[in-house]
Amino acid sequence: MDLSELFKSTLLIGPEIALIITGIIVMVVDPLIKGERKRNLFWIALVGLAVGFILNLERFHNGTSAFSGALSLDGFAAYFNLIFIIGAFLATILSKDYIESMNLRIGEYYALIIFSTSGMMILSSAREFMSLFLGFEIMSVSVYVLSGFNRRSVRSAEAGIKYLVLGGFSSAILLYGIALIYGASGTIFLDEIAANFNASNPLYLAGTALILTGFIFKIGAFPLHQWVPDIYEGAPVTVTGFMSVGVKAAAFAILLRVLFEGFSGIEANWMQALWIVSAFTMTIGNLAAIVQTSIKRMLAYSSIAHAGYALVGVVASYGGKELGLSSVMYYLFAYMVMNLGAFGVLAYLSKDGKECETFDDISGIWRRKPLTAIALGIFMFSLAGIPPTIGFFAKYRVFLSAVKAEFFWLAIIGILNSVISAYYYLRVLVYAYMREESVVFPRFKPTSVVALTILTIGTLLLGILPLNSWDLAIKAAGSFLLTFGAK
Repeated sequence: MDLSELFKSTLLIGPEIALIITGIIVMVVDPLIKGERKRNLFWIALVGLAVGFILNLERFHNGTSAFSGALSLDGFAAYFNLIFIIGAFLATILSKDYIESMNLRIGEYYALIIFSTSGMMILSSAREFMSLFLGFEIMSVSVYVLSGFNRRSVRSAEAGIKYLVLGGFSSAILLYGIALIYGASGTIFLDEIAANFNASNPLYLAGTALILTGFIFKIGAFPLHQWVPDIYEGAPVTVTGFMSVGVKAAAFAILLRVLFEGFSGIEANWMQALWIVSAFTMTIGNLAAIVQTSIKRMLAYSSIAHAGYALVGVVASYGGKELGLSSVMYYLFAYMVMNLGAFGVLAYLSKDGKECETFDDISGIWRRKPLTAIALGIFMFSLAGIPPTIGFFAKYRVFLSAVKAEFFWLAIIGILNSVISAYYYLRVLVYAYMREESVVFPRFKPTSVVALTILTIGTLLLGILPLNSWDLAIKAAGSFLLTFGAK
């Protein structure tokens, strides 16, 4: 690669560069300003994310590649980048009031969210394993630090250490799998691996198994889901909301690229494995969520179950690629909106250094904060898949793709699990609407209200009028399939 091509490729990754520069600016400016002026870092972070969002829109119209094909800047990557940037933007808005109420440091927090988002964006575009691993580590290291960001909390410190140790372990497994695939194929590019794939070579099979294991850990799916509840519960609630949607979506983005571009020669094998993983993930996540006494922990197990629902679409893509892929992509977008909203309500209700995390903490909220209670109800209905919310339409598309691909039993298991989940989501509303007040609720937080209003309207409006957002997912899936000539 000559210098002119390197310069051209650098310009093509403008959204990622914008976020990286913003993160650096936040870190450099942070120690130079004092007191109330540190709040300006919030606006710097939002401007940087907005610039990245605007630059990313161009990729829906002009898909290309960069760095000799290492990154694919197509509609598929652009769609996932929308999830990452919108999630980071809204999580940043929710974090402003939360940071003040919990007395946390400001600058590093915003910088880490931005750096993590840039890693997710690299990950969604990666078409070779070195870029893939680089994106994973940029994202993961930032989230490790964010998980333990509340240094005064023992649980937060424990969450950060656990995530670091277990995440490092999964990264080692992933890297070993990459090494085996490289040893068998002599290349790290996904399209070349697919062209040379030899299913009888044990190196290929072992490498594929290890790589999928690493992805399953990042997704938080069975049987590597045990880390999710402890880390989600210990991390600051806004961080939990951000990583529950961002890290999961990024892991699914690269899972889809690797499976359909690199490992397409053994589709039947990984499809059967993921069928089992999906069924167990949905079931275990929902059954465990029923018995939880902490809302944060309940939503953590709920997150595991939703990973299983998304995997239904991955399996269904074996029978109908465009419908299956678009259903997964749309589901992750819908999950970002409704799950970030649920955690956003918990962040809004946190006060004086204490998080809102138990059912008693929301008791009687309807009487003192009716609009917040309505927003919480909408998010719970959406997570349960009750119409007319975006969660209903997203689940409908995923289960429909499974039925059309003739995975009837998987669709039935998914629908039954969705019915089970309604119990613990509605339990939240019982406490919010039907119990007496047990705590003094916090003051009005205008910045958080803006984010919660956007998320609430989005959850309802995109459920009532879903077709435009669904069409965007269809186009993005089509762009992905055209990249490597799949039908």
